[in-house]
Amino acid sequence: MVGAPLATVSWLTSVMSGFLVLSVIVYVLTRVWTVVSYMQETMLVYQVVRQELGPLNMLVLCIRRMLEPSVLACYWVTLFAAQCWSNCLELVDKKYIIQDTDWFVQGLVAMAEICESPLLLISFCVVVMMVSCAALILTQSLLSTCGAVAGAGQPLLQSGVTEGVVAFVLGLQTGLTDMQMPGRVGALSIILFVVVASLLQSCLEITHPVLLSLPATNRRLVRHLVPLLLTISLLLLPLGMVYALLTKVSSDLWTLVIISSCLVTAVQAMGSLATYILFVWDSLLTVPSPYMDDYVYYVKAVTRGVELLLALAVVCGGFYESVALDREWSMLNTLVLVSHCYFNIYSRISQGWALYLARRETSKRLSSLHTATTTELATHGDVCSICYQDMESPTAVVTLCSHFFHKNCLKRWLVVQDNCPLCTKAIVAEEVKVEDVPVDTVERDDESDLAEESVDDVVEDAVVADNNKVDSPVLNVEELNEEPQLRQRHVGDGESVSHLFDGD
Repeated sequence: MVGAPLATVSWLTSVMSGFLVLSVIVYVLTRVWTVVSYMQETMLVYQVVRQELGPLNMLVLCIRRMLEPSVLACYWVTLFAAQCWSNCLELVDKKYIIQDTDWFVQGLVAMAEICESPLLLISFCVVVMMVSCAALILTQSLLSTCGAVAGAGQPLLQSGVTEGVVAFVLGLQTGLTDMQMPGRVGALSIILFVVVASLLQSCLEITHPVLLSLPATNRRLVRHLVPLLLTISLLLLPLGMVYALLTKVSSDLWTLVIISSCLVTAVQAMGSLATYILFVWDSLLTVPSPYMDDYVYYVKAVTRGVELLLALAVVCGGFYESVALDREWSMLNTLVLVSHCYFNIYSRISQGWALYLARRETSKRLSSLHTATTTELATHGDVCSICYQDMESPTAVVTLCSHFFHKNCLKRWLVVQDNCPLCTKAIVAEEVKVEDVPVDTVERDDESDLAEESVDDVVEDAVVADNNKVDSPVLNVEELNEEPQLRQRHVGDGESVSHLFDGD
């Protein structure tokens, strides 16, 4: 209505407003009977419940139904939408000014403004849990389109619970509901960054085994597109979060922890891509590479090494912040550093060192096995029981239980367990060093060996004597003296002597 007089525009506005009010009134009047009928039915239901359970149990039931996750999520979403509408129309004058007009920042401000009570914090955590669960289910649904892959179609257990619990704990630790605006915006942004970093890590844990199983289960490269794009996204998104943290959030211990977590996720995604490329290359070869296990081990070693360096950087940054910058240090920061040192530094070093020792011990033990010859393999006439591939003379070994395997296949197996894949016997016998056995034990073993030899001699002599002297089972002392190696026992008054094993 361009060019219309102001009075006409005002009249039309009043008419439309009146029409809208009348329409609402008519709709409410038409629905009054439905509302009354629903309230009557609800009252009858609650009367029956009160009679069955009692007033106190009915009150508990009502509170539990009010605190259902779906109810809390709807409550929080309604408040968030109303707050966004109020901020867009500037219906309320604010005592603070947010200079950034980006939609993400405005949404973050609206989230911070409604987190004013513990109930709203719980509702916010429920929403975080539901969004995380939806993201994980969407990731698994996308991966299930790749065909027969590991873990596809399996229901996710406790999906999103980790992210919701993390948001709730951080909200309590930071005192989010007690903060004043605009300080609450910064605390909420840190919490959201931590939640998103945890969610990306969970998505990578789902994508990683599926991506690595594709070269062996599905040779069509088109099927590899979705896991590849997901892994690349999980590589780029953490880097984008790191850039946003470094440019828009002040640097402190929490920022370092989030940056470290994001970079660890990016490094793990890069390691997954490198391992996937190795597997694809190996699947395209006519004969599989015998050194593939070593290549994968090197990629994992580099990945774990970078993760360890990032964890050390966080610890050094935390101590620098507390000592050099003289910033306020809390018990929570100490707890964060201690847990970070244990889970991200000590655990990684111990696991890496244990894996290295296991591989070194495996190589040492494999070197003691007999290498199968061409004649032995021809007589055996079977494939390797681990990889189901033909065996050749330089690459096949024979275990103590006479089973044939590829040396590299058996190397991977020995890292897991020491028993033969086909039986329960030990693959490599443990050697007992003579130096480790005490001297008295050796002497006792020698004496027992001599005793066993004497017993054998006694048995043989007794058999010969029985054959030669059937009529004289009892011997004289003079005859026994002529056989000094024969053990004897006295019978009766001690004058007659019989063989040691006679009558036994």
